[in-house]
Amino acid sequence: MNSKFLGSVRLHAPYHPSIVIKLDKIEFRVDSPCGAKNENKVYLLTHFHFDHVRSCMAGGADFLSLSENPIKIYAPYDDRKEYGETENVFDIHAKMINFHSKGRRKLVPIRENENLSFNGTTVIPVVLKHTVPNFGYYISNSETSALITGDWEGSNYKNRQKIISLAPRVLITECRYFFEEEIEIAEERMHVHVEDVLDLKEELENTMFIITHISHKYRELDDIVKLTKEKDLIFAKNISFNNTGYRIRERFK
Repeated sequence: MNSKFLGSVRLHAPYHPSIVIKLDKIEFRVDSPCGAKNENKVYLLTHFHFDHVRSCMAGGADFLSLSENPIKIYAPYDDRKEYGETENVFDIHAKMINFHSKGRRKLVPIRENENLSFNGTTVIPVVLKHTVPNFGYYISNSETSALITGDWEGSNYKNRQKIISLAPRVLITECRYFFEEEIEIAEERMHVHVEDVLDLKEELENTMFIITHISHKYRELDDIVKLTKEKDLIFAKNISFNNTGYRIRERFK
């Protein structure tokens, strides 16, 4: 690769939703734990399913932080009231996160069409249909762009059209299922099958596809590694990229 790297992506594990993308010296930590040093870090939560919210609720080392200001975690304002609760989903989780972090973390609501800006880098929440309200995050600056999907219904036409219209340079998407006999279950559970990703890939020829958050049923990764390599999908732990290509820094073991 002849030009400089514009960003990097770090994934915690092939099954885990935690994603860290670095653009222009800012780390955007999506569904991720908080740390002790939070300068130039932005925390984003895609939706309120426990596998996504648990890291920002209890994981991390922010108890070592010397800052008096709480860490802001931006999240969809989910106003559903479930299971007879009098408070909505967002408010319940805001209290839980505040309690478990001893006041060191603060959930900040973000709504559709409410954009965030950090030193010239813009974050746009993108509604992608799932079983609960879910935001993807379109992150862009003057040099490049990336879309992190959260969990979404891969077979949903409106979801696909939103992603196609954004045409991100990098797409980091969940890909829960891979085999033909699993297409129906992916649709029933409003998740993504690899065929959904490949359909998108035909429409987005200039987009790099990074897949993550696969099903725990795939304990052996050999078949997944082989399939993704054949289909030119990126499946790795640490990737650097620019607008012409990418380099894998670390693979899943």
